[in-house]
Amino acid sequence: MRLRDALPGEIATKRLRLRQPVLTDLDALVEGVNNWKVVEPTASLPFPYLPEHGIGFIERFAKNPEQRPYAIARADDDRLIGIVGLKFSDGNPPELGYWVAESHWGQGFAPEAVGGLLAAARQTGIEAIRARVLVSNPASQRVLEKSGFTVIEHTESVVERHRGKPLLVLEWRG
Repeated sequence: MRLRDALPGEIATKRLRLRQPVLTDLDALVEGVNNWKVVEPTASLPFPYLPEHGIGFIERFAKNPEQRPYAIARADDDRLIGIVGLKFSDGNPPELGYWVAESHWGQGFAPEAVGGLLAAARQTGIEAIRARVLVSNPASQRVLEKSGFTVIEHTESVVERHRGKPLLVLEWRG
């Protein structure tokens, strides 16, 4: 069994439900991510983010065997407010990625979602997870540090959008 498949289909936290993204999330997905402040620090999200990008994510990307994304939904209304997930590649620890819609920034949803995913990962035997964050993104650095990640490398981004910008590689150990 692949580690991706050992993760639960749904993860509950105090205020959130982490679950598979579905087509009924499309409007909230496009609305939340179609914001340069949300997209710019990410490695690969397109901008503008169009409905066809969201449909492609939900129908194909979310089912990719090397990816395990979860919709971050509020437990009280199940409305998508972001995405958190892991990317798996042979021979490397899984890599964490996430975004939260700007209208939900500063409310602790990102660390809660990341913490929920890490707790589930710990239960499946995942021993280490990595994350990359731009030095110019201190809010995301704080989310990762609150979640138990530590800096293991200072480097520069090779992603086209951020080529040459200072980047931190962090690691969490379960």
